[in-house]
Amino acid sequence: MNHHIRNSIMYNVYPTSFYDSNGDGIGDLKGITEKLPYIKQFADIVWINPVFKSPFRDGGYDIADYYAIDERFGTMEDAEELFKKAHELGLRVLFDLVVGHTSDEHPWFRESQKHEQNQYSDYYIWTDDVYGGPVPYNNISGNSERNGNYILNYYCFQPALNFGFAEKKFSWQNHYLDEPCLKIHEEVMNIIRFWLKKGVDGFRVDMAPSIIKGDTIEKKCACEVWTKIFGKVREEYPEAIFVSEWGQPEYAVKNGSFDIDFFTHECDEGYTHLLRNQPDANIIAKDGHSYFQKEGLGEAKKFFAYFMRNLEAVKGKGYISIPTGNHDLPRFSKWRDAEDLKAVFAFILALPGVPLIYYGDEIGMSYEKIKNKDGGYRRTGSRTPMQWTSGKNAGFSTGDGEMYLPIYDDYKDINVETQEAQENSLINTVKRMVAVKREYPELFASDNAFEVISDDYPAIFKRSDGENTLLCIVNPSERVYTLDVQTGETLISSNVTVEDGKVTMKGVSYLWMKL
Repeated sequence: MNHHIRNSIMYNVYPTSFYDSNGDGIGDLKGITEKLPYIKQFADIVWINPVFKSPFRDGGYDIADYYAIDERFGTMEDAEELFKKAHELGLRVLFDLVVGHTSDEHPWFRESQKHEQNQYSDYYIWTDDVYGGPVPYNNISGNSERNGNYILNYYCFQPALNFGFAEKKFSWQNHYLDEPCLKIHEEVMNIIRFWLKKGVDGFRVDMAPSIIKGDTIEKKCACEVWTKIFGKVREEYPEAIFVSEWGQPEYAVKNGSFDIDFFTHECDEGYTHLLRNQPDANIIAKDGHSYFQKEGLGEAKKFFAYFMRNLEAVKGKGYISIPTGNHDLPRFSKWRDAEDLKAVFAFILALPGVPLIYYGDEIGMSYEKIKNKDGGYRRTGSRTPMQWTSGKNAGFSTGDGEMYLPIYDDYKDINVETQEAQENSLINTVKRMVAVKREYPELFASDNAFEVISDDYPAIFKRSDGENTLLCIVNPSERVYTLDVQTGETLISSNVTVEDGKVTMKGVSYLWMKL
């Protein structure tokens, strides 16, 4: 278990849109390096979406060279300088490990497409004939010399690397422990070691449970493979951090040796019902109510049930992460104002785990459905340039040309500079919460006691390190509640009164109190 990250917060940077250092309208590594002191105010770990050489048909998740920085972001020297500066500030850097698939422009795939057998022929999963393949592997691609169809992992230009099948049913399939699949394991370990040696501190692993086809519900085969890969890497780099895009910590962390797993909109409805059950708040269409809405028509029971089950499963193994959002989801500001967002932060930052802040969520950047770019489609609206100031290009770029993605019209009001000058702004509220979280061990992401008092409105839970206890109450609704609870020293609060041993939670309120 990685105890050195038990009091960490993650911050997710979409590199194309964070900060443009050279005025070309595209964010870059030098821009991220320049803004590391800003990130340090909120987080201890920064996860950067893919910066590797890519055709960018899926936002960099279609990698053409795992060992090269794409020129739009800079150079290898820029990456090494980023690692160096981050470490000087006490920040750890995670890159994205995308190894369930590659781009169809990757040299491995180009070789695998050839009619002649070569060392890369079995790096991908191919059927043995273009025509008449078994369902669901009968999609005719018709774009290779080789007779056969390749299996996809996502878009049509993202062929699946050959991690094999849980059970071999056809002649062209490999069992996941066959020799061709073991070669892929070695390639993945080589990639990880290369970047760890360069100075990266670990990886967020894209689509982590997808590697083995036909796997069990618990993804037992994927867990076995990741455990093997991480085990070998940790022999040389024992503090390397591995975070999974999985959504099931009870499998990913408990059995797959990941340090952290995100709750997502997939696998269970708990996270969705918390934040993303209303229209346009999810990549999957929803038409319900979230718990964090003023109307107070949602429910948190599903979230807490799933959270408690997973919290028990990861005990002594690793951590759960509850994200404000990420590059795949609409911004959590959709249908919420700044006060609503403060309540969300008060909830997420008080839970046991390693929370994640998506860049710009700390200022409440907005979300709209905008024109597709780089395969983002409905996700593109969450990837727009960071709004730093009310000046030219929202302070994102000094360029005079068109920005790679559009800047929202609200940047004159919603930006870092303006909010930093306002004492009770969202950004300053989040900074205060982070400072308290860093100070009080009761709020660390460890095996401290966690007790849910109420999973209704308002949400009430306790955090304890064995010596001291914090009471956390969050009321995202417009209703007023008067509670008989043990009181103490108020650490963080808004719209709350504490009198005569009673706590009154007014509409959209929160309280962190040391008992």
